[in-house]
Amino acid sequence: MNSSTNDLADANLLQALREHARWQEPCTCVEEGGVLMMAGANAFPGAFRNCVVRVDPRVPAAGVLQRAQAFFTQRKRGYTLLARASRDADLIAALLAAGMTPLADSPCMLIEQAVEEPTVPAGIRFESMTELRHVQDAVTINAEAYEALKLPAAETRVFFGRPQEVLSPSMVGFVAYRDGVPLSTALTLLSGEGAGVYWVGTAAAARRSGLGELCTRLATNAGFASGARVVTLQASPFGEPIYQRLGYRTYDRQLRFRFPAPLSAGT
Repeated sequence: MNSSTNDLADANLLQALREHARWQEPCTCVEEGGVLMMAGANAFPGAFRNCVVRVDPRVPAAGVLQRAQAFFTQRKRGYTLLARASRDADLIAALLAAGMTPLADSPCMLIEQAVEEPTVPAGIRFESMTELRHVQDAVTINAEAYEALKLPAAETRVFFGRPQEVLSPSMVGFVAYRDGVPLSTALTLLSGEGAGVYWVGTAAAARRSGLGELCTRLATNAGFASGARVVTLQASPFGEPIYQRLGYRTYDRQLRFRFPAPLSAGT
């Protein structure tokens, strides 16, 4: 049975969580009872670090919350619960009824055909991510770029504690350079008939130069070149207008609920 493009896009998001677990050191990523739970390299409670997502929609909301609470109570950590509006409506309703407010509500977007190849500006060179130096350059770019989204630079670097793991057959990446200086980047995660664009970022010195869009074009087309039927991404407020212009459409929304570090029994 052919999977829908929405299903392929959602499966890529789940695979992205697993990949981010591989990149961190140390990291514990457990999938049991239809729930994926990740305890990352430190106690930072963000998505892709210390987080929970329901993998099997048949698991009731109470079961997801019980498993998450047990997992993170054992580790004395706070965490982020990722909920997709179309797949986790019951879970979202339970959290809202409990008085919780989502920390973030961002569009999950997809596209089903390749975009126009970018015209490379004079003085800019794009390199495929084939060596460790490319990964390190991409991390340097995003450590600066994601501070605009309130992610501390040091925490961005922690996501890539094992940078050599990014150089895998399932990953394609691009870095834009001017005079040898890394300025912009994007990664593509391949997951069979789906692909996803992640870690699009541009250094402050090159913002509003269009390089982020050019990297996104390359990353998008790399997904289709690998045989994907759909390419997906989760958009920030800064990136959403760019992705819409490229032809991406919103197919779902991702809500993030932040849980504080649970109290251990007897405290």
